[in-house]
Amino acid sequence: MNTAVYKILLVDEDQVFVRQTRQLLITQSYDIHTASSEEEGIIICQQQQPDLIICGAHLRGTGGHHFIMALRNDPGFDHIPLIFISVKDNKQEMRMAMNLGADDYLARPFRKRDLLLSIRSRLGRFAKFNHVHTPDETRSVSLANSSTAQQALYHRLGKAENRIIKMIAEGKSTKQMADELNVSIRTIENHRYRIAVKLGIAGRNALTEFVIRNIIQQQKQ
Repeated sequence: MNTAVYKILLVDEDQVFVRQTRQLLITQSYDIHTASSEEEGIIICQQQQPDLIICGAHLRGTGGHHFIMALRNDPGFDHIPLIFISVKDNKQEMRMAMNLGADDYLARPFRKRDLLLSIRSRLGRFAKFNHVHTPDETRSVSLANSSTAQQALYHRLGKAENRIIKMIAEGKSTKQMADELNVSIRTIENHRYRIAVKLGIAGRNALTEFVIRNIIQQQKQ
C-alpha cells in the first residue's frame, strides 16, 4: 500500500500522545494533521478531507464521543473511518464508542504495531468509498425513476450511506454488511436509521421496502 497519499487527522488534547503518535505515523509516510478540540477537528475535516481519523477520548472543552457524533451526523464526513483511542479498557466504553460510529477501538497503552495494523485495515476497507463512481455504478445506486425531491434527498447521503443503500439493494443482511465493511452490527443499524430519517421513511423494514420498491420500478423502465 502506498501510504504517502493518505491523510490522517489525529484529534486529542494530550500533546505528548499527539506528538508521539504523529512521529510514528510520519515514519510510515502518512500525511498527518492534528487538532486538540472538536471545533478544530471539524475545520480540518472541511479543509483537508482526511482519509482516516484517530480520535482520543478527551478533547479540549469536550469529549471524543461528542466529536464522533458531530462527524457521523454530517453526510460529508460520515464515511471517514475513525479509530477511537481511550484510556479505559472496558467493554462499556468500547460499546459506547462503536455504537456512536467508531470503526475500531484501542485502549492505551497499546502496541505501535496494533495501531498501524488497524490503520492499514481501515484504509484498505474504506478505500472503495473514495473512488469516483462510473456511470454504471451511479445507476446501480441512484433511483432512475425518482422525483427531483427524492434525488435531492439521495444527494444528502454520505458515501458510506450510499454504499449501504447499494448493499441493501444487493440483498445483503446487516451482519453481511458489517462483516464486509469491518464495523459493528450496531454501526450498520445506526447508518440505516440515519438514512431512513434523511429519506423521510419510518418503520423497522421501511428502508428495505423502500429500496426494493424502487428497484422494481427501475426494472420496469
